[in-house]
Amino acid sequence: MRHRYQTLLLLFAGAALALAGCDQSSQKASPEYPNRYIITQNNSASGDAATGSLSDANAVNVPDTVDYYMQGYTVNKDYTWTVNESSDLPTAASSNQTYEWQSRGGEFITVVYGPGDPLATTSGMSASTNSIQVDASNDDIDAETIEVSAAVTDSISGQIGRFGAFATLTSLASSSGIADTLSQEGPSFTLFAPSSAAFAADIEGDDELEAAGAIGGMPTQAVDDDEDATSSVRAGILKYHAIQGDSLTASDLPANDVETLLGSETVSVTADMVSQANIPATNGVIHKLNEPLLPPTALVDFTDRTLPDTTVVQDSTVTVDGSYFPDGGGYIVLHEGSAGGPVVGNSEYIEGPGISNEVEVPLTEDYSGRSSVTLVAMPHKETNGNESFDFPGNDTPYMLGGNPVTDEADITVESTD
Repeated sequence: MRHRYQTLLLLFAGAALALAGCDQSSQKASPEYPNRYIITQNNSASGDAATGSLSDANAVNVPDTVDYYMQGYTVNKDYTWTVNESSDLPTAASSNQTYEWQSRGGEFITVVYGPGDPLATTSGMSASTNSIQVDASNDDIDAETIEVSAAVTDSISGQIGRFGAFATLTSLASSSGIADTLSQEGPSFTLFAPSSAAFAADIEGDDELEAAGAIGGMPTQAVDDDEDATSSVRAGILKYHAIQGDSLTASDLPANDVETLLGSETVSVTADMVSQANIPATNGVIHKLNEPLLPPTALVDFTDRTLPDTTVVQDSTVTVDGSYFPDGGGYIVLHEGSAGGPVVGNSEYIEGPGISNEVEVPLTEDYSGRSSVTLVAMPHKETNGNESFDFPGNDTPYMLGGNPVTDEADITVESTD
């Protein structure tokens, strides 16, 4: 019986404490900060925002995500958030808003700085300063305000690196040297940026393609020491996604036959291909794509090497590092000495569009008695549909900028005697 009474007494005491805790008039924001709110900035998506409260250095690079929350009072208070003296805030993100505002019982607000966000600027390095305020009508505490500076401070290369959705693109751009091109501040660029999911998609559901997806495999970055890194198959595919000149915004779409960084090759992009438009950068604009763009010409990588004389005899094969073929496919053809030299081998038919790496090309000549030879790899078209190499006459070379697409390799022949 005694234990039962003790239990009842504990329950009554707990209820009394709970009722006392609901007395909003007796609560303070914090023992250290009486009669005020405390706004704390936290959780920067990219680590660019300053943390702490009431700082003079609250800066956010666009796009970014920062949580602002008020401490010290229960969620039962009727808190009011205002941004730049406006309380007319959207309650959720929508298809045409890349930012969002969220609330939980009036306690905190989450702001996503991005294109279209009224707190963000798309005017390059110049920052816009914005005022975020929290207040409650049912107390006598002065409203708390924090000033936030939002700016676009990264080039196109820097911006794609801040989006998890562009992880594959960021890696390909960095390894191919295209990131350096898209970091230049003098020119203005438009980048049509496939997401990692877009790169991973199958081409028209073809189950025979490798898991690398919509471009048929991982494009090679096979260049010799004396070659520019951006001459690779990998770089060529990315160049086809970039335009130099006036930045094209969503209002300019569809963009028809605009010239890309891949020679004189042109591309057309419609609004339905873009899942997120007008991502700002200091040197241009980025549009997120649902699928990668496939160049209309072929690309090839062929690097210098040393081979035993037993592997350069007639009917032996030479491996070409990598290639890309557009729809229609074709052949990798080896010419001796130069692009205009005699044909000394051709691959079997290669289906397109997609990547084909480590392509074996049988030789029709014997180079075992030579100390070296220069071979030129040249993609040729399949023109008559018979999937059998016919040249000269049919199956002409793929062209880029008015010249055949080529990559040459100096073959050093090593004697096994």
